[in-house]
Amino acid sequence: MAVVLLGGLPAQAEDAAVVQTCELLKGIDLDGRLHHFAATPDCRAVAVVFLATQCPISNGVIPELKTLSTRYKPKGVEFYGAISDPAVNRAEAVKHRQEYHINFPVVFDGSLNLRRKLKPTHTPQVVVLSPAGEVLYSGRIDDRYSAVNRKREVATQHDLEDALKAIVAGKPVGVPRTQPVGCLLEDPPEAAATGSVVFNRDIAPLMLSSCAECHRPGEAAPFSLLTYADVSAHANQIAAVTNSRVMPPWHPFEGYGHFRDERRLKDDELALIQRWVADGKPEGDPRDRPAPRRFHHGWRLGQPDLILKMSEPFELSADGPDVHQHFVLPTNIKNNRLVSAVEFRPGNPRIVHHASFYIDNSGAARKLDEQDPSVGYGSFPGPGFENYCSFRSWLPGMSPQRLPRGTGTPVPAHSDVVLEIHYQRNGKVETDQSTVGIFFAESSAREVVMELQVMNKDLNIPPNEPRHRHVSSYTLPVTATLLDAAPHMHMLGREMKATAILPGGAVKPLVWIKDWNFNWQGQYLYVDPIRLPRGTKIEVEAWYDNSTGNPLNPHSPPQLVQWGEQTRDEMSICHFRYKCDSMEELLAMNSDYLAYATGQQAIIAKRPAKPPVK
Repeated sequence: MAVVLLGGLPAQAEDAAVVQTCELLKGIDLDGRLHHFAATPDCRAVAVVFLATQCPISNGVIPELKTLSTRYKPKGVEFYGAISDPAVNRAEAVKHRQEYHINFPVVFDGSLNLRRKLKPTHTPQVVVLSPAGEVLYSGRIDDRYSAVNRKREVATQHDLEDALKAIVAGKPVGVPRTQPVGCLLEDPPEAAATGSVVFNRDIAPLMLSSCAECHRPGEAAPFSLLTYADVSAHANQIAAVTNSRVMPPWHPFEGYGHFRDERRLKDDELALIQRWVADGKPEGDPRDRPAPRRFHHGWRLGQPDLILKMSEPFELSADGPDVHQHFVLPTNIKNNRLVSAVEFRPGNPRIVHHASFYIDNSGAARKLDEQDPSVGYGSFPGPGFENYCSFRSWLPGMSPQRLPRGTGTPVPAHSDVVLEIHYQRNGKVETDQSTVGIFFAESSAREVVMELQVMNKDLNIPPNEPRHRHVSSYTLPVTATLLDAAPHMHMLGREMKATAILPGGAVKPLVWIKDWNFNWQGQYLYVDPIRLPRGTKIEVEAWYDNSTGNPLNPHSPPQLVQWGEQTRDEMSICHFRYKCDSMEELLAMNSDYLAYATGQQAIIAKRPAKPPVK
C-alpha cells in the first residue's frame, strides 16, 4: 500500500474533457517509490477518488472502493485516492490510510494541482480517466446517499461499478456524469485579519452555542468545531448545510409547538456564515475570541442511582447497511420504582447514531437474546415484545432532562431495560459498549407518567402516489397533560402534523415535521406541558411519497406499502408522554388506551393479503 505525493502537473484545458496523457501524471510515495498513472501496458482506465479524512460519507464508501479496486485491478483499472484538503497534513493522511486499511495508493494533493485539473467539488467523488486522459466518468460511487442527510439502507444504483463494467467491456459508459453527494471540498483560509464579518467576533459564538455540543472531541460528530482552524477547514460544508437547514439538526416547524433545547439558527445568523465564507474566512482580532466553552465530561445530571452497562462489546463491521441492535440490561431492582430521568453515554460516539430505551417485565427480551448468537439481538425497528413503558430516546447533542418534580415513569421490580442502538458503519471495524444511567424520582413522587401512541394501522399507501395522506386520531377519556411529542415514520414518510382539537372546536398545535428524515428522528419536550381537557381529539396527519421520485423508496418499482415493522413497511405513530390529575383518571386513561391499542392490532389481524406486484 503506497501513499503518493503528486508531482508537478501541466496546466489543464478549460473544458476538462481531456486532462492529458495519464502517463504524465506521476508522484513519489512516502517510501520513495515513483508512480506513473496508466504506466502499465494493459491499463484501461485510471480511477481517482477524492477522499476526506473527516467526512463520514467519504469514509463510509472506503470498503466499497477497496472491493472495486481489488475486483478491477486484474482487469486493467488503476485506483488512486486523493487527499486534496488544505487543512490536512501528510501525517494525518497516512494515519487515515492506516486506520481504514486502504489497499490502493493515496495521493497527498497538498498543492491542489490534481484537484485543479480534475475539478471535483465533493468528497467522495470519483473521476475515471482513459490512458489518453479523457474523462470517462465523474460523480458519485453509488446512490447510498441522495443528499447529505438522506441515506438509504442499501445502495440500489452502483454508478462507479457500472461505469467500470462498461469500460473493461470496451463499451461507452451509459451515464458518464452523476451528481456527487458528500462533503464540499474546502479552500485555503484567507490571510486577512479584518473584514465585515470575522470569525473571532461573529462566527465563533455561533459555533460554540449551536454546534460544539456535538462537534468536539469524543462526541458523535465527525469533526470538531471549537477553533478557527477547525471551522475554516470545513467552512464551505458548514455554509452549505446550515443554509439548507440540514444542520443543526432540528426538524419541528417553527411556531407549531414550543420545545426545550431548540437547535435552530436564525436567518441573520445564517447570513453571517454565508458572508464570512464569501469574504475569505477572515479570523479577526484575537482579543474578540470568546472564552473557551466548558463542557460536562461526566454524568450531566450527577451520579446516577443505577448504572447499567452492556455486558460485552458489540462489534460492527466496516461496511453494510445500518444496524439496529437490542441489548438486555437487567435492573435487579427489588421494588417498583418511578424513574425521573435516563442519561445515555455512548461507548463509541463514532458509530452510535441514536439510542432508545424500553422496559420489559415479561422476560421476552431475554429469550430473544438467547436465540440470537450475536451480542444482543436484532428485530428492527421495534424491540420485539410488548413494551411496558418508554424512557424516550437519545440523540447526539441532546441534554438529559428530568421529568417534573413529583413525577416519574414506572419501572416494575425485577424488570429489564432493553437498550436499542442504531449503529452507522463508518468504513472500518469498530466496537461499542455503551452505558445507561438511571435516576429515580424522589421518594415522595406519586404522579405516574405513561405513554400514548396515536396511530391508525389501517395504512395502505398506493404505488406511484407522491403525496398520500393518512389520518390517525385518539380522543382523551379524561383530562391529561402532555409532556412531549415524538413522531415516527419510515422511509416513505415526508411530513407529520399533530393537532389537538378541543371539545369547543379550538385547535392547539402539538408538533409539525414538514421535512421528515428517518435518520434524524427525535422527541421534543414542551417548554410548558400542554393540558388538554376530557374529550379532546388528538389528530395526526401523515403524508407519504411512494413514487419513483422518492430516492429512499425501498421498492423499485413502487408497490403497495402497509403497516409493518420493517423499513420496507411503513408506520404512522406520534408518541406522547402524559400525566393525569389523579390515579383514578390515569387508570381510566390506561384502560381506554389498551382497548384502543387492541383495536389497532385487530386491524392488522384482519388485513387481507397484499395483491401481487405487477
